[in-house]
Amino acid sequence: MKIIFYSINSCLLLILTFNFFIVNAQPSISPADKWLSLINNSSQEELSLAPDGERVMVLHQVGYPSISSLAEPRVSLAGLEFYQKVASQVNVRQYSHIELLEKDNTSRVIHPKNGVILDYNWAPDSESIALIIQDDTNITLWLYDIELQQLKQLSPLSLSARIGGRYLRWLPDASALIVKSTCKHTFKGTEQALKQAQIESTQLQKSQGRTYKHLLTTIRKRQQFQNLTSSQLVKIDLQGNEKLFGSVEMVEHFAISPDGNYLLVESLPEKLSPYIPYKKWGRQYQIVDLNHGNSIYQLPDLANKINLAKAKDSVPLGARGVHWLPFKAATIAWVEPTNKGVLSQQSAVNDIIYELASPFNKDKTVLLKVNWRYYDINWSRSGTAILQEWRYSDKQAKTHLLKYGEAQHTKLLSQRNYKDKYADIGDPMLRRTATGNLLLVENNNLDVFFRANGQTKTNIAPYIDAYNIKFVSKKRLFTSKRDMLEMPLELSESNVFVRRESANSPPSYLKLSGENFSKESLLYQRGESNELRTNSQVIKYQRSDGINLQGLLHLPAQANINKDKKIPAVLWIYPREFKNKKLSQQTTITQNKFINLDPSGPLPFLLDGIAVFEATAMPIISEQGEPNDNFIEQLVMNAQATVKALEETGMIDINRLAIMGHSYGAFSVVNLLAHTDLFQAGIAKSGAYNRTLTPFGFQGERRDLWQAKDNYLAMSPFLYADKIDEPLLLIHGENDLNSGTFPMQSRRMYQALVANKKTAKLIMLPYEGHSYRAKESLHLVLKQQSDWLRLWLSR
Repeated sequence: MKIIFYSINSCLLLILTFNFFIVNAQPSISPADKWLSLINNSSQEELSLAPDGERVMVLHQVGYPSISSLAEPRVSLAGLEFYQKVASQVNVRQYSHIELLEKDNTSRVIHPKNGVILDYNWAPDSESIALIIQDDTNITLWLYDIELQQLKQLSPLSLSARIGGRYLRWLPDASALIVKSTCKHTFKGTEQALKQAQIESTQLQKSQGRTYKHLLTTIRKRQQFQNLTSSQLVKIDLQGNEKLFGSVEMVEHFAISPDGNYLLVESLPEKLSPYIPYKKWGRQYQIVDLNHGNSIYQLPDLANKINLAKAKDSVPLGARGVHWLPFKAATIAWVEPTNKGVLSQQSAVNDIIYELASPFNKDKTVLLKVNWRYYDINWSRSGTAILQEWRYSDKQAKTHLLKYGEAQHTKLLSQRNYKDKYADIGDPMLRRTATGNLLLVENNNLDVFFRANGQTKTNIAPYIDAYNIKFVSKKRLFTSKRDMLEMPLELSESNVFVRRESANSPPSYLKLSGENFSKESLLYQRGESNELRTNSQVIKYQRSDGINLQGLLHLPAQANINKDKKIPAVLWIYPREFKNKKLSQQTTITQNKFINLDPSGPLPFLLDGIAVFEATAMPIISEQGEPNDNFIEQLVMNAQATVKALEETGMIDINRLAIMGHSYGAFSVVNLLAHTDLFQAGIAKSGAYNRTLTPFGFQGERRDLWQAKDNYLAMSPFLYADKIDEPLLLIHGENDLNSGTFPMQSRRMYQALVANKKTAKLIMLPYEGHSYRAKESLHLVLKQQSDWLRLWLSR
């Protein structure tokens, strides 16, 4: 094989040149460029139903921003990335505009003149919509009046969207909103400060979790994080009058009581841990009196997720799952563990749900006792609840239907292995209220509803089931039509709102009404076509030990034109671990889904005349020991069986096969190149290749390096770089904060290949994280991948 040598210096030169162009004079991309067209035509929407069920919003997400927006000055702290110029996160979801659909099927567009929408919330009376809009330097509150068809800024106050997922709440009477304002003492990142000694102690840190980047290891970093995320709650009425209340806190979430008199505030702990990232910190909960602005009750602080037992169902001490009861004026409920947070199979109760009513001056009382580990509870306005609990040791999950105050009448709806897709009854249908609380959807008959994917051995057929606690009954309310994928999104008293697609038609949004929901009203239709829609087929096969596998083979248009000529193919893989042989063979394929040429996935290769085999079953199974004890052996068996199945189709040239994956899939790609000769080239994106650099566990591996040293070494393709004889394209985002896939992993893998005189190419994408977001980055990746496979599969 001819060796093409890419030196480290030349690769760095490529990266630096790319940086220069994107920041100073964005690279010229032809409007006729097929990759640019693909990126521009990729879109996603969300549906939001008004409280009265009459109007619908279709929110259009910002697909792929320009790289200049990602290049704005930022700071990475504790697993989060903050912009410095504006008080938001780099990865916060953004919407470009809203289509408001009226009950008479007319529509209008709500489009900010400047900036993007970060959050939205219907008013309780459904007559207006509050929006949080971010421009280049500021985040402010806006109001859209539906009758006047007018969007106006409600207040010039600078708001914070740095932590938390939702940033505004209405009072129940629609007279005002609660938002988070920024604080004046913003940290100056350019200031110099004397370094201080760092002291760590095993007396404080009893155990080591997985490795993370940008931890708050210095006093300065902790102060910087606190300054950036601190905010103060403020009430803004419809005339723009402002009233600050509470104190300056690192406020994450907040929700208003049903009677509008109190506010539940969730904040980060005052003492920020240097050992773990933001998502593993504890939380503080307090009740604030909205009439007087002061804190009147403090719930038990939730401890940090550190020094926990290894089991995934171990939890820290303190309050979790804090929420308002929607059928009470102002009653708070929360969960606390027994047995010091370690789930004990000998104990009949491992979690207790408590409640406390206003004015919060009495002792808490027990609302419910939970046998296993509490997962979630959701309530309706009438007091019906869905309780979900789980146990990690045998992967069991239970779902209960119950009524407040009648725990003895609790009905078990389901108990299953939570990896059993066929037995999954789905999740309760919920609606977020204007005050910020999640509520079970409930009709006049007091039915509550579950939405399920409806996975079967042959396909997916989503459905809605109605449950009634009074009659302890279940009724199938809606089922997706045959040969279509109709996913229920929202449910009102007489309508079901669905997202419909099929192999031949792109997604559309419809309102279904009338008897058996047979009357259809089109709400929104995506304007895209797909010439490849009929060229997919399910391939079922077995690996050498008898395990049943399956995948979805997509054929390019050329396959129909030149039916007698075999074509090259690329495999897209992502292995999964199983402790149950039967469950590992359940199908995950959706044949009735529209083929979307996602720029981040493998399907764009179809435009180059290359077939794609995706949804490839790569199970790693061990019913007795640990799955990774035989990882390489089973990975190779999966690949061998897949290649044999593709050959037996008579359409694929197995001498021109490539393999591709992202994250754990990328790691598996490099392992297959190291341990087989089945493929002619590989593409690995955002992967980890040296498991000694993830010594405290990874993916489904719960053991650390010292407990399973042989496995860590055997599973590290970095140590087998000398065995890789196929060209390998490595791609990674320079700002990847994902635990275990640090950018250094790809750099070191590339350097190992260079040292062993192998054929490789490394692309490091500036400003990008674990997944790639910028239009320019995606364009570069699509072109480089295309060139790579055309070069190595054309031989």
